[in-house]
Amino acid sequence: MTSHGAVPRQGANPFVSQAGSSELQVILHPLVLLTISDYISRHTLRGKTHPIVGGVLGQQNGREITIEHAFEVKMEEGNNTVAEGWFAKRLEQMKLVHKDRQLDLVGWFTLLPSSGPNESILPVHRFFLANYNESAILLAFHPDQVLNHSAGGKLPLTIYESNLEVEGGKPTNDEDKRMDDGESGLQLRFRELPYSVETEETEMIGMNYVASGSANASAVTSKEKEPARSVESNGKGKRRLIESEEPEIQAEEGTQASEDTLNKEEEEMVAALTTKANAIKMLQSRIDLMTAYLERLPPAFKNGNSNPGDEDADMDSDNTVPSLTVLRQIQALVSRLDLIIPSDKEAFDKEILQETNDVQLVQLLNTIMQSTEKAREVGKTFGIVQQGKIRSHQHGYDPSAGMSSVMDMLT
Repeated sequence: MTSHGAVPRQGANPFVSQAGSSELQVILHPLVLLTISDYISRHTLRGKTHPIVGGVLGQQNGREITIEHAFEVKMEEGNNTVAEGWFAKRLEQMKLVHKDRQLDLVGWFTLLPSSGPNESILPVHRFFLANYNESAILLAFHPDQVLNHSAGGKLPLTIYESNLEVEGGKPTNDEDKRMDDGESGLQLRFRELPYSVETEETEMIGMNYVASGSANASAVTSKEKEPARSVESNGKGKRRLIESEEPEIQAEEGTQASEDTLNKEEEEMVAALTTKANAIKMLQSRIDLMTAYLERLPPAFKNGNSNPGDEDADMDSDNTVPSLTVLRQIQALVSRLDLIIPSDKEAFDKEILQETNDVQLVQLLNTIMQSTEKAREVGKTFGIVQQGKIRSHQHGYDPSAGMSSVMDMLT
């Protein structure tokens, strides 16, 4: 889990609150970042002009808000407002998909500069506040920070909560007063919230797959068809570059390229095998990490006769500081291995061998049936040829002519 505190921004933004830090704590899941980046890519490649707006699903438990899923929002053409009917249906569909987690709309996301919110987002934010969540949060993604982003730095996003504050910047706490930002003296302000990134095991596998795929990805572009070039010499030391057209060779290359292209089933098979391979690699890396941790424990600690003086001496070397919590978790993991390893290994091996034999027997029967069918077809063909020979002898025809006519009929 990676924590990111709310850092005050330089510059006076009239829409950013200068009040103290909030008590809300946001937990962000990386799946949301993947959805936002995918939406931005599709929006850019399709040449869309409307603003990028999306909904955010999660849970709110007291002062803790989780952001677990995101989805794009359709905007009305021309006025850049949310399509209310479409959004209501889409939100119900998303709730139905994630009903096991009981997720609800906790906010929305959009693209903003690093300076923070501006007046253009107020109509959309008021729409979510008035119709779906009166405490909706805003996830602002900063594309200007992506270009200058460094590895291990802060994520190019900021999460805000909104409050109604008086002109002087002091938040209003009068519960008897109607909370309407249209009233005189009350303005809608955004306050930055601290957040932490929390990744589940399934998300870690997906993130590792995406990271490995993006690192090995290459742009597939169609090569321009250029004529073959060769160098011709005239015997006087001068050379010139000539072009030769080879349509047959180019046609063969195109046919070979089409044969090398994978179909849909093969692509799905490759994707499934790649996912399993990445999962196995991640499992192996975790096992190697635990092994390295146990190997670097102080010798006195592993022998069970450690004392404070021995531990201080061991800490001077490259030994790991023992953690009882981590060691208990490793012990619990090792104790659960008995559930995976079969208790009766001989019976398990016998069952595996029996199932393997059954599979091979079915394959052998299939091969025999195919061979029988082919032999039957050969027999039919031979019978037709023999009948043709007999008829030709009875009527005085040339056998070779009858044979050729029969073969023409068969072909």
